[in-house]
Amino acid sequence: MTTLFDFSSFPIITTERLLLRRIHHDDAGAIVELFSDPKVMLFLNNPFTDTIEKAMGIINWLNDRFDNQEAVQWMFASREDNRFIGIGGNHTWDKHDRHIDIGYNILPKYWDKGYATEACHAIIKWSFENMNLHRIQADCTDGNIASERVMLKCGFKFEGISRQSCWEHGRFVDIKRFGLLHHEYFTAE
Repeated sequence: MTTLFDFSSFPIITTERLLLRRIHHDDAGAIVELFSDPKVMLFLNNPFTDTIEKAMGIINWLNDRFDNQEAVQWMFASREDNRFIGIGGNHTWDKHDRHIDIGYNILPKYWDKGYATEACHAIIKWSFENMNLHRIQADCTDGNIASERVMLKCGFKFEGISRQSCWEHGRFVDIKRFGLLHHEYFTAE
């Protein structure tokens, strides 16, 4: 059995090109840049984050979730020059059934460069190794081909479609569901 992460300090992860670290109030401008971009928001159902105050609210909410031992959300920064790439992490932790959901959002100027896949692999590995998980889940709006590709590259299996299960931009959309089991991930490494 995996020893559970104790949430006493925020986990910092380094990958080949990325530093995954805690999101700070100084990152508010980057959060506005990310969540006010129409390309990013195309497949999200939350409102645009177009002010520093709204960004501070998101940062506080994400950090409160860590402080309450419910989730871990990282900022993705370039190891080379600390430039903001995106954010992501795990959420909706079900300790009894030993699964968690993950997600990620990348600035469009860094799309198609492998950053989401690199960050996603790091989040998956850390989550399996530290949260006593049997399964990690993820989903995306049907049509979000880039997000779907990231999940498949990370070993997720397509499990089905929840038809018209999410209200997005004034309409109901289908959500594609994916799952990854602990043994599948570590067998594939």
